[in-house]
Amino acid sequence: MNERCLRALLARRPTLHSQWASRLRAAPIKSPLGHPDTLIHLMDRTLDQIFHELSHPSARKRQPGLPSDFCRCGHNPLVAYFATAALAFQTTLAQCADEMPVTRDDADEVNRTLKRIARREIMTFCALCLRQADDQDAAPRPCAGVNAENQTPTA
Repeated sequence: MNERCLRALLARRPTLHSQWASRLRAAPIKSPLGHPDTLIHLMDRTLDQIFHELSHPSARKRQPGLPSDFCRCGHNPLVAYFATAALAFQTTLAQCADEMPVTRDDADEVNRTLKRIARREIMTFCALCLRQADDQDAAPRPCAGVNAENQTPTA
């Protein structure tokens, strides 16, 4: 990722956090764990992970998209959490573009990094889900807010 773009994103971290929190508060709540006040406490840690991976190329790993049956119950709060994060990053990148050129590669790298982290966190949460055990015979269905075509969180 372009160093100048990364610095611009880092400088806008408080704005990014605020935009993300606002979008999360406006999103529908699918479960008690999906309450925005619960998820907002995770944002600083997630932002640390994103910026670490963006600034350390060796930390990046290719991962496949989310499998179509990754969430049988549709209550994983991290789906909305990461979908709203993606929107906040898009808005912030657009703001950065007002001051300097932001290439498609820069935007793609942010999206790939966010998807890598989202996949890891969402899959971990789903692996621990108690509803999955109750729903063994049910047909798999993607979580709300997920585009089944490319199996990525959407908003």
